[in-house]
Amino acid sequence: MRDFTIPSSVHVSHGEHGDMILINTHTGQWHRLNESGKIVFDELGRSGDVDLAVAALSTRFESIDVDALRADVDRLVTALVDRDLLRLAWRAGGVPIALPQGRGTPAGTVLATVCLLVALVLLRFPLRMSIAVVRRLKKHLTRRPATLAEGLADLEAAHAVSRWFPGRVACMELSLTTVLIGAARRRGLDWCFGHSRDPLTFHSWVETRGVVVQHGDDEPVAAIYQRVLAV
Repeated sequence: MRDFTIPSSVHVSHGEHGDMILINTHTGQWHRLNESGKIVFDELGRSGDVDLAVAALSTRFESIDVDALRADVDRLVTALVDRDLLRLAWRAGGVPIALPQGRGTPAGTVLATVCLLVALVLLRFPLRMSIAVVRRLKKHLTRRPATLAEGLADLEAAHAVSRWFPGRVACMELSLTTVLIGAARRRGLDWCFGHSRDPLTFHSWVETRGVVVQHGDDEPVAAIYQRVLAV
């Protein structure tokens, strides 16, 4: 199953020491991947499958625990998506196509809209009530943690429907909407709260299996914020 695709704006050159140099003509930025990153990127370019990328890395580094490799791959994929070097893909009739930003299936749009409205209502009450609702929904609805690809799709859906709303939709509303979308689809996402140190600011975001689910329009969470609570 193809989860990701490489945009046509990304051009690759292979280095002399097992590394890889990339230029994104859309952003005008250069990037460098080390040998491990090259293995992952090559496999994602071939198959688009994160599991196969983990397997390829595991074959190269047999002494490293597979769970540790998966966590590293998830972090790399998040960074690649954030820099528009990798995009979420959608299968239509068996053919992988890039998922256009801000669009989705009609059923997905309806679900995301309902979840946004529920989030807006919940956040009018004390935060402890919203947290209690999320915990109850995750306990009774979710069957497994979301994959990174699924989390990115849910976050993209939340961003897409938020654009029509005339009021304020910031990190709290977007992150809660994303978690609700995941719960409705029977997959678990963590609603996270944290702060930066200097200056002191507060933020809310989404993680899955300890990896930040990052949208291209969002701040780089891992580099700025320290997590205090995950629901």
